Amino acid sequence: MTLMHRSPSPRSRPARLHLTLAAIACIGLAGAGCSSASSSTPPGKKAPTGEAKVAYASSLDFLNQKLFFPAYTKATGFNTTDWVNSAGALAQLIAVHEIAPNVFEAVGAGDIQSLEPKFTTWAIQFAGTQIAVAYNPKSKYASQFKAIASGKEPMKDLFSLMEKPGFRLGRTDPNIDPQGRAFIYMLELAQAYYHLPKDTVTKILGGPLASSASKEIYSETSLDATLASGQLDASSAYITQARELHLDYIALPPAISLGDPALANQYAKASITVTSDGQKSTKTGSPLTIDITLIGKPTAASTAFVTYVLSSAGLAIYKQGGFALFKPIVIGSGVPGAITSELGS
Repeated sequence: MTLMHRSPSPRSRPARLHLTLAAIACIGLAGAGCSSASSSTPPGKKAPTGEAKVAYASSLDFLNQKLFFPAYTKATGFNTTDWVNSAGALAQLIAVHEIAPNVFEAVGAGDIQSLEPKFTTWAIQFAGTQIAVAYNPKSKYASQFKAIASGKEPMKDLFSLMEKPGFRLGRTDPNIDPQGRAFIYMLELAQAYYHLPKDTVTKILGGPLASSASKEIYSETSLDATLASGQLDASSAYITQARELHLDYIALPPAISLGDPALANQYAKASITVTSDGQKSTKTGSPLTIDITLIGKPTAASTAFVTYVLSSAGLAIYKQGGFALFKPIVIGSGVPGAITSELGS
């Protein structure tokens, strides 16, 4: 069977309007005169209007859809509309006004900073993840993956395995997706850390580091499903994604996982030159942080969204999703007062 391959779509998927929990309940209680206001709205008080229009990286899809959005709506009464794609693709769509979110959530601050100063002037880092290698438990290499994951075989063997002829690897486009770049940084760090041959990275990638035409490239929105369908032996993944989606995975040591803020200087030794909108730029490795900002003029719903993310209840949801939490860090200036008040709490 021919291996199917998809390049990342230049468009995000259509925005989805999520009903509030109260509205869902009202479907079954229409005959009883149920109100569509959120259950968090006190009796006699008008329900909030407006919605948080959130553009976010695909790696956050499970957490947002299953946990965060319902909790935010229940707590504030605001609805959500969302766009989901790689953070780089979303930034490009925002820049050309093809989508108009009022909240942008990405892995790393780079894609947010690409929109400064026209759309935003700040980002807040509040949580982190790490890169991992997810694998197909029915792959012909499954026993070797399991042995490496359990520590029975050395981690070094993973990289010689991935460069075998015919090995089916999936990853995302490093030119537009932070995960795609993080996977390459990880390989570069591993090559040095394990003293692997100098051509290890290019052998695993099957060609130049930043090629978007590689047969290994898939959209971030389809990569996990492609692995689960059995079309791949292994793929890049954030460890939080792998856990949320119950994928088999190999956790990597801190020296190469991009998951330890204390190792930022070491991660910065990895780099890649990418092309975006015809312009080349060099990106360097850094800890994988979750960053959030407002796009355009703050609204009640968008401000409430970011405030809820940074609240104890919101951070608990990220912890539940497997993200590492740390003291929020503000990059830039101009954060609305309501949000800075939450930072000080």
